[in-house]
Amino acid sequence: MPRCYLLTLCSGSSVDQHSNNVTLFNLVEQLNVPPNALPPPGGVIPLEIHAYWELAANELSTDFEMRFLLIATATGLETVSDVLAHRSVTPRYRTRTMGLPMPPVLGQYDLRVEWRQTGGTGWSREKVSWPVAFVEQSQQPVVTH
Repeated sequence: MPRCYLLTLCSGSSVDQHSNNVTLFNLVEQLNVPPNALPPPGGVIPLEIHAYWELAANELSTDFEMRFLLIATATGLETVSDVLAHRSVTPRYRTRTMGLPMPPVLGQYDLRVEWRQTGGTGWSREKVSWPVAFVEQSQQPVVTH
């Protein structure tokens, strides 16, 4: 079964054309939300989610689906992304997905990833996670001089 060995959230990335190495820019562990801002229903935050996978030889060229979840550490509330289809012809496979789902309440979350074979009914949740805090931004004092 596919295994996710790296999951991270960042503001951007770049792939070197010659070495095929990836550079991640501004890893994100906290998002400051303006005071009294209500999250848009079904809204996404324009950040990149990177998931790096390792597959066994018999899993190559097999269609699978994955989705991302934000799981509230205090309550277990889950916010789920859209389902994305993938197929890899190499034993290591990296994905870059734009758009972190906005949870309905602020707090501490764990970003997780699940996968299943295309058309399957049950999801397999990977052990890897990335912590993300959604925090209300404090009011800045008014400068008077």
